[in-house]
This record gives sequence, C-alpha cells and structure tokens, in this order.
Amino acid sequence: MKFLPAAKRKTWFIWMIVYALLLWLLFAVHRFVLLAQDFDLVILLRYALLALAASLILHTFGWLGAKLLYLLATAGIGLGLVLMYAYTYRNMSGWEDLAGFLTFGFCMIGGFILGLLAEGIRLLVQRSRKS
Repeated sequence: MKFLPAAKRKTWFIWMIVYALLLWLLFAVHRFVLLAQDFDLVILLRYALLALAASLILHTFGWLGAKLLYLLATAGIGLGLVLMYAYTYRNMSGWEDLAGFLTFGFCMIGGFILGLLAEGIRLLVQRSRKS
C-alpha cells in the first residue's frame, strides 16, 4: 500500500477531487451516452453530489489512515461500476438503469462494510500484539 499517500497529507484532498470528477464522469457517460437518456441538468448535478459525497467519505477515512477501508471501498465502487455498465446491455425493457444503479449502490456499500471490518480486524491484531 505504499502507492497510497501517508495519513494526514494534503495529497488525499487532491485525490478526492480527481476521484469525484472521474466518478461523476462515469455516471454521466452511463446515463446520457450508454442509456441514451435526454440531458437533464438536475440529474447531472445529483450525480455530482453523489460522486462528491462518496469521494469525501472515502478520502476522509484515507486521510485518517484507514487505507484498507479505502482500497476495499474503491474495489466495491469499481465492481459496482462494471456491473452497472453490464446491466446497460441486458434487455430488461427499461429497468436496466434502475437495476444497474441499485447494483452499484449495493457493491459500494458492501465494499465499505468490508473495509470497516478489515480495519477493525487490523486494529484488534495491532492491539493484541502490543499487550
């Protein structure tokens, strides 16, 4: 995990902005390009808010030193995006956008929960070694 910045570095905030912009772009491409929905500024702003909130939460934990949580939650977001994009090409008679977004949400939350568990186990192991 040496490629991740150390705890409490300003680099985490730069990564947060880039991460949020990339996630927002991927949401917009999915909605307006792949699903061929009409452009809607309100939806685009909602996607921006979702991407910024997810990025802010993840990178705040990373800034605090929870690198396992950051990695597992990012893996969950990546898996969720892949599955969301995959649902685009299924013939679900109009439900592919909802099914894909719900799958993304479950993967994102699942990755976050796994990250919390991994960080908790890591802290317990560290404390047991000290005593």
